[in-house]
Amino acid sequence: MLAGLAMVASAAACGGPASGSGQQSPSASQSQGTTAAAEVPGRVAIFTPSDGITLSQHTPINKWAALVPELKAALAKEHLSDKHIDAYTSGNLEDQSKELQDYLVNRLSERKAGKTSEPTTLVVAPMTSPDSITRQYGDYISKSLDADAKDKARARLVSSLRLAAGAGMHVVLLANQVPGIQPDLFVQLSDARAIGQMQADKLASKLELDKASKDNPCRIEILLPNRTADASSDASPADKGVDTGQAGQNQQEDQDEQHSFPAQAFAGIWQVLGPYFKDGRAVSPSGLLTADSTEKDWQAIAFDPGKDASATGKELATRLATNDGAKTHTEVDGILAMNDFIVSGVVSELGDLGYRGSSADVNPEISISGIVGSMVGRQDLHRKRVPKPAQSPTAQNPTRSQADPSQGTGRTQDSTPSDDHAAWPIISGYGAYVDNIPQIVDGRQWMTGLEDRLGLAADIAKACVGLNSQGKVPAMDTIQTVNQDGKQLRRLSRPLVAVSASNLKAALIDTGYIKPADAGL
Repeated sequence: MLAGLAMVASAAACGGPASGSGQQSPSASQSQGTTAAAEVPGRVAIFTPSDGITLSQHTPINKWAALVPELKAALAKEHLSDKHIDAYTSGNLEDQSKELQDYLVNRLSERKAGKTSEPTTLVVAPMTSPDSITRQYGDYISKSLDADAKDKARARLVSSLRLAAGAGMHVVLLANQVPGIQPDLFVQLSDARAIGQMQADKLASKLELDKASKDNPCRIEILLPNRTADASSDASPADKGVDTGQAGQNQQEDQDEQHSFPAQAFAGIWQVLGPYFKDGRAVSPSGLLTADSTEKDWQAIAFDPGKDASATGKELATRLATNDGAKTHTEVDGILAMNDFIVSGVVSELGDLGYRGSSADVNPEISISGIVGSMVGRQDLHRKRVPKPAQSPTAQNPTRSQADPSQGTGRTQDSTPSDDHAAWPIISGYGAYVDNIPQIVDGRQWMTGLEDRLGLAADIAKACVGLNSQGKVPAMDTIQTVNQDGKQLRRLSRPLVAVSASNLKAALIDTGYIKPADAGL
């Protein structure tokens, strides 16, 4: 450490600030006109993962590259000078831990030399290694620092955060917690259960499941993306060729799977929809979920989405297949697709299968003209749902028990052309993919979701300024004290934002997240 301090001091005498320091943002530049007396004391250093380079709009808008400038602008609104805000991005945990360590050594050497004594708050989003499925939901998915992270890099991150706390600095962790670290504030971002529960809540409300009955149920299909390697088979250890002496290891693997992203997502979904399936008010067109299903049956609806929309299309076609040579369409009222990547495959396949209409035909909320009208000050037009006709007894319980069990279908064997149900279902997703927004406007996709980035940025900025000026997190409605491992943890969280045609302008366009042209308006 002494050698490092000496080297940094020497480098500081010869050069400028450390590489990666935050650049001046427009909002901060505008705030420089305020008087020095209006500026709050302290410094904030932000450490986040870097975004992967992509030339496609087929990605979630919840990106670190979008949150960081919004956080810097929010700090400027709290009268923190731009020159006191540093921002660093790293491509892996090794680089991130080094950047954090170098920053601390530099700051401590300046303190020792008497160059500064200002309070400092570190805002750190620990780098994790999300898989291809998790990336479909965005950058902010909360996850514990994996055990597979390099021991050296993880140890460096932990020791650096402990050094910072020991030196009187404050620590705010974003999205991911670090074992052994008690931060001043933990910012809870998206997690699997919340994403699943939000979509299920909105779906239940949109379909008015409380008004459904066992004689007239709603048909809901759930598509749960999962890596093939993550989906365990139902075979016993002996069937898998595994020594039964490894039963303990297999049990641990089962427990890990129940805590996996798909399992937790389904737990959130089933918390809402489970009671409706249990009493018959909701049924699965494919028959993969029944009244006896529990949250542990998530693998029944899990599938590998592959790298493009074709895998989702094939999965949906199998689930909606009929026994009559495709003379009729399987009735489906709602499809919970989990994220916008899956939605793209669903929308494409439904079109190929001949389903027609849009989500505006199911409890409609607003027309395209209403969206355009709201932009010029006219009032949005809301309409009521067209009553659903009563069904014949043969169609009241479309489960596999009434169909050929060898077929992936929920249609009854008594289906006839007059029973055709080609109406477009409502489809939910998550991620607010820019190229999916026009589908929400035209009703092909009913809703998507995202983090309240601007709200989070404002809250984090207030917390940082409060920590620097008062030494504690200020009271806010979005911050709660929770018990974690016997310790009191201050946790900040905001509800996820659900976006449909009715609030698209307010949620995405007015906030500056997208432009009207992105929505095809």
